[in-house]
Amino acid sequence: MSGPALRSRGTPADVWAGLAGGLFAPVATFGLGLPLWASLPGAILVFAGARLALGPRDLLAGLDEAALSLAHDVIAAAQADLVRLKVAAQGIRNPAVRRHLDHQGAVAERVVAEVARRPGRLTPVRRLLTYYLPASVRLGEGYRTLERTNRPDAARLAATAGMIEQLDSVFASHADRLSAPEIEGLDVELKLLSDAIRTDERGIGAAPEATPWR
Repeated sequence: MSGPALRSRGTPADVWAGLAGGLFAPVATFGLGLPLWASLPGAILVFAGARLALGPRDLLAGLDEAALSLAHDVIAAAQADLVRLKVAAQGIRNPAVRRHLDHQGAVAERVVAEVARRPGRLTPVRRLLTYYLPASVRLGEGYRTLERTNRPDAARLAATAGMIEQLDSVFASHADRLSAPEIEGLDVELKLLSDAIRTDERGIGAAPEATPWR
């Protein structure tokens, strides 16, 4: 690799971000009482957010300060929501509901990591991180509270569980928007190759030049 990617290695931002991420896991585990499986992914997200906040400007060419600030704020809020979501899921007895919440957390973690790496991709997944992720947190915490009541409301539990399950597909479809540029590029490549093959088979002139999409 060369260019900006090489220049971004080994910078003070990397060092401070690494320290922040490294400190998060023990502080969250021993200070806040979070389980290790919850604190380790959180440490990765803290590193990604700190790396963005501390100035990977070479990776952010073309983005103005307002866009960078927005990406930083969205990532910070999403990191806090992910921690709450993990805690809520851990306290839920229903294994199916817990599994759905864990899946939503895993999808959101991948999205946050990608946005931290490439803040310009925030727009297609902003609604996922600012609306659906907090909604998943509220549903998870609400379901946990319902389970712990002396007389759990079966109808409310079922309705909440159904919405949590429905959010699984919502998370997946929004996260897939990050891959849209690559998929569109693949469609272009397939069309160019198909045209080239047809032209070669007919023996008519030279094949059209393929435009690199990667």
